[in-house]
Amino acid sequence: MILIPQRLFDQAQVTTLLREGNVCILYKELTDPVIQREGYLSNHVLSLLLEGEQLLQTYEDHSIRLRAGEALFIPRGLYHITDLVPRTGSFRSLLFYFDDALAREFLATTSVAEVRREALPEFLRLGKEPSLQRLAQNLLDLYRDTILRGGDLLRLKILELFHLLHALLPERDFASFLFRLTLPQKRNLKTFIEQNYTKPLKVEDFAYLTGRSLSTFRRDFKAFYQSTPQKWLRDKRLEKALHILHERDISIGELAQTVGYDNVSYFIKAFKSKVGLSPKQYLLSRRGSGFEHH
Repeated sequence: MILIPQRLFDQAQVTTLLREGNVCILYKELTDPVIQREGYLSNHVLSLLLEGEQLLQTYEDHSIRLRAGEALFIPRGLYHITDLVPRTGSFRSLLFYFDDALAREFLATTSVAEVRREALPEFLRLGKEPSLQRLAQNLLDLYRDTILRGGDLLRLKILELFHLLHALLPERDFASFLFRLTLPQKRNLKTFIEQNYTKPLKVEDFAYLTGRSLSTFRRDFKAFYQSTPQKWLRDKRLEKALHILHERDISIGELAQTVGYDNVSYFIKAFKSKVGLSPKQYLLSRRGSGFEHH
């Protein structure tokens, strides 16, 4: 699974300003577009776009277009596809990744009325705010080329961001949204897994992404499908692979990735166990039989 922000730490286009574990402030700068980049957010994030354009699409097909100067709060647990498009030469963004502990520390200083999850938006979008731009520039000026990496400093900077947003937004709007992020959330298991079974996710990943413990996920899954998650995923992915082999010629490596297998050898073994032939043998037999799919 492609975990964000973990995947970003070693990328040449990303500068770590402050970091402690997966709580961090990162600066991203690109000159070439990045299209259809998939990822799963393991931490909440505020994405502040400094230059360029960003298009985010969720697994539920919600699309959000972010333009220079705008900011977007995105909750942890989102599997998304992103396009990053430079404008006037480059794409630049500042990313604040934080966890529930930091959110609760801020919320302890505010008063939040009792709120129902469904009464709050899934995302929190902010228009162009000069004070946010100044905060971003100060962070870049101070920490882009220094070796200061202390956890206490990182904590204070993210709390500073929270207090600024709390002041900018209508009373309690930001605090209520932040409170929403810390609430436990269950997603519709059947909808999520049927839309995402071809992604390279393990059973543990599906459990986490649907807001369940592994044991609860297995129990809920069996209630829906009268099968174990491992068996259902294997059969569903191999059924998809067979359908693709009947539709078009495709390399075995590409086929494995298309149906959710990172390991090609494991895919070949699973395919042969179910079908009796390897994917290549099956494809050759189909060609030899002169079969055409209509």
